Amino acid sequence: MNKRKDTIPKKFQKINETHISELQRDERESFFKDLLVFPKRFGFYSKGPDEDVVLMVRKHWIVLVPSVLFTILLLVLPALLLSLSFRYEFLGSYKIYIGAFILSVGIGVNIILTIILKWYYTLHIVTDRRFVLVRMENAFFHSYAEAPLNKIQDVTHRNIGIIGTLFDVGEVDIDTAGHEIDFELKYIPKPREIQNVLMDLIQMRKRREI
Repeated sequence: MNKRKDTIPKKFQKINETHISELQRDERESFFKDLLVFPKRFGFYSKGPDEDVVLMVRKHWIVLVPSVLFTILLLVLPALLLSLSFRYEFLGSYKIYIGAFILSVGIGVNIILTIILKWYYTLHIVTDRRFVLVRMENAFFHSYAEAPLNKIQDVTHRNIGIIGTLFDVGEVDIDTAGHEIDFELKYIPKPREIQNVLMDLIQMRKRREI
């Protein structure tokens, strides 16, 4: 318990300990840092001076896998054809495949850099006042949306098939009051625990404990 008190700001210690401890364990075990609990030295545009960040969540690393596999295939295919062109004349000049391989390397590097940057800079942020979504659309454009905690009416989650079961990844839906923006968050790590922490914060905000 003392360790928990050292890592959780005092005003948040009424959050269910199980919810926080599950997320902290996942944070320690994650190589990709797609989930940070009470991150230090983390800020974002419009963050208030007295506003505390509780969670910073990126999409689960599993979303990177299809693009990585496609890039590998993109590199392997011309390399294989280049190798075969030295054996079989009907494939044509090897120079064609050297050019194709160089082109595929350029395309592959561009794909990898793009998906990693979009993954890294697309952030789901939970503070003691609001939920914030910062989405990187491309290298030149970011979108930004938020919902105050007192405008959030309901938070639900669902796993996504066998991938969700194996990697504990799913979707989190945030419903807001009136005509406010609703959020559908996909490929989120630890969706149940994130839902629980968010609901705890909403109730604490209603009771003016934070």
